[in-house]
Amino acid sequence: MVGALLAVAAAWSVSALWRAQITLEKAAIEVRGSSELPFSFEPAANYANTRFEVVSAPADFRTAAPFDGDLFVGGKSGLFRYSSDGALKQTWLAGRELPAAELTALAVRRGIGSPELWIATNGAGAVAFDGHSFRQLLPAEAGYRKITALLALSGGRMLLGTAEHGLLVTDAVTLRQFHPLFAKTQVTALGGNEDELWIGTRGAGAYLWKAGRSRQFLTELADPQVLSIATAPGRAWLGTALGVREIREDGPAGDSHFARTWAQGTFAQALALDESSHRLVIGTLNEGVFQVPLDAVVPRPRPQSGEQRSADEAPVESLLITPDGVVAVTPQAISLVATRKTLVASSGAQLADGHIAALLADSEGRLWVGYFDRGLDLISPRDALPRHWEDDRLFCVNRIRESATGTVAVATANGLALFDSGGRLAQVLDRKSGLIASHVTDVLFRRGDSGEPSMAVATPAGISFVEGGSVTSIYAFHGLVNNHVYTLAEREDGILAGTLGGFSLLKNGMVTASFTTANSGLKQNWIRASASEGGTTYLGTYGAGVIQLRAEGALEAYETVERRNERVEINPNALLVTRHAVYAGTAGLGLAVLPRGAGRWHYVRQGLPSLNVTALAARDGILYAGTDNGLRRIREEEIP
Repeated sequence: MVGALLAVAAAWSVSALWRAQITLEKAAIEVRGSSELPFSFEPAANYANTRFEVVSAPADFRTAAPFDGDLFVGGKSGLFRYSSDGALKQTWLAGRELPAAELTALAVRRGIGSPELWIATNGAGAVAFDGHSFRQLLPAEAGYRKITALLALSGGRMLLGTAEHGLLVTDAVTLRQFHPLFAKTQVTALGGNEDELWIGTRGAGAYLWKAGRSRQFLTELADPQVLSIATAPGRAWLGTALGVREIREDGPAGDSHFARTWAQGTFAQALALDESSHRLVIGTLNEGVFQVPLDAVVPRPRPQSGEQRSADEAPVESLLITPDGVVAVTPQAISLVATRKTLVASSGAQLADGHIAALLADSEGRLWVGYFDRGLDLISPRDALPRHWEDDRLFCVNRIRESATGTVAVATANGLALFDSGGRLAQVLDRKSGLIASHVTDVLFRRGDSGEPSMAVATPAGISFVEGGSVTSIYAFHGLVNNHVYTLAEREDGILAGTLGGFSLLKNGMVTASFTTANSGLKQNWIRASASEGGTTYLGTYGAGVIQLRAEGALEAYETVERRNERVEINPNALLVTRHAVYAGTAGLGLAVLPRGAGRWHYVRQGLPSLNVTALAARDGILYAGTDNGLRRIREEEIP
């Protein structure tokens, strides 16, 4: 009897264990299935034969990795392959051989037969290069496509840190969240390995993932944003804008804790552990590179013996450990830290920067290029090199316009710069000169009430009218629908002012009517761009695409979306009318085009270095399209 009971109990136990195992397996499958993300992993589109011509900008190096016997360097606008002697062997540009997005990180994936170079992008997922061709890993949801960091794990797995949607892991067959704990983490840096994984974030410090458990380090840091990570077994260094904090694992329990501060007050943009010299290498924003011995009593950055550092050295974007020593990657060069010998140097750029904010193709055949934060270039067919202006006033450019007499006005965040027809800076108007504000968003040349040439100047505080040496201003108190004016357009009966809260019509310096979503067919109050032709004015909005205002005052919305409920955001003053078409620069959808006689917009993406089109200009049938990642030009009849 006892034997029978024992047999029954044993059978029941086996059955229970079997059922428990099945339950666990089912739960694991459900969890895995729920965390898997839809994606594609296919050959990357190649637009090397696009009709768009490149106006070259600086390479803007960000990251580097040795691969296939050469040094591969990721710049903001492309991937560059250099031989061991620094010779450029191959170039692949964003929007041509690579997706239309800036490159952010490189890592080599191993454990899969032949290694692959993985390339992270800001908005187009990741790209894998096997030495011959590119394949693009593209998550179905756009939010997962902004990759900020890469880390190769064993067995061919790759960790992908995203800007807003946490940490992803892939083996190129599946793509899933690494762990639900990090589903919304804003990842900035990765370090370590699968046994001790460090995750740096934008505002929540750093996480240590070890043995299936997570621990957050936030109060231990001087700044909640982690910029860089270096690791060794049981140790980690976390770089922030206020220095480096060391986390160390001590004692039999293996608890990790804050150990000490390194290089206090240093903007530690990049970190690397040089085990050969037993030093921590710190790449900074504007002080170059420091090397600190690991056994230093006071881990404070000091220049090498006899070395002088200026306060404006190139920012160190990343550091790389090579057999020859530590290599520093700066926007224009790659060099050995120990000797400061330049291994690779960027050259041949026509532009000062790649983040274009404003364009003008003037009547003299010159191209004016305004940058988001690098001033102004003037490219003339008569000059061998562009002329460049950059100072406290000519810094952040918003708009460039030309008058009938050849005067060029450049609206900046610090004033309105006026250039004569010869391209010489004549004067700068600001609040001290009588403008209602120094920050100028747009300018319009026109005939004043007296018939004399005048200017209407848009600012975040209202509109100033400059005529005959005097300045008058209006703002909301005078009936303007909103003080923050983004754009100005001339109409047959006066001026249209597009603002943050709708648009107003002005005549003789007075507001005659205002339109908002509350009193008209306007779908979005925020008017960011405008362009007029005859009695028609086109208005670019933030979220509702382009709207047409007819001469009689009727508003007409265009069909500007490709997908239902899609938001179409027109960038500030990125709206242009030519005899061929109406063009609009969108924030993330490429170049919107409305051909003459058509009733529906279409989008051009192939050939652009970014889908964020920020500025437009045209002259003699040539269209210039500026983006946040470079400039392209094309004959209008060749636009796809």
